[in-house]
Amino acid sequence: MNQLLKLLEMSESWPQPPTFCVTTLEELAERLAQQWPVYVIGECNRRCSLKIFGVLLRSLKIIIKERPDVVITTGSLPLAIVCLSAKLMGAKIVWIDSIANIERFSLSGRMIRPFADLFLTQWPDLTEKYKNVEYVGAII
Repeated sequence: MNQLLKLLEMSESWPQPPTFCVTTLEELAERLAQQWPVYVIGECNRRCSLKIFGVLLRSLKIIIKERPDVVITTGSLPLAIVCLSAKLMGAKIVWIDSIANIERFSLSGRMIRPFADLFLTQWPDLTEKYKNVEYVGAII
């Protein structure tokens, strides 16, 4: 959550600021809604497979409505679902793997890496282990 907020704080310097945000957390949605339209898709993980279907349906609904050109995320399974949904609609995907993943990418990151147009790591050593991965610094 902190990484996402840090990215959004820098949005004034982006070529085009975000037009909407997607989060899994109601508490974050309240903060984001002060500046952007925001959608809450809920949490899911590989241990709660039934929740994945709900997140998928909510993600598809958002992507069909908003038709984003680019999706930028700091990643998690729910946001990986958003990325895959957006990719099916032609969006570019920018994945920033979590700073917590020191030795290898998150499971969601490993799932998205083949589809990502830009895959960023916050650890320079990981660029040596994986192809098509860039390090441009840490967010926090």
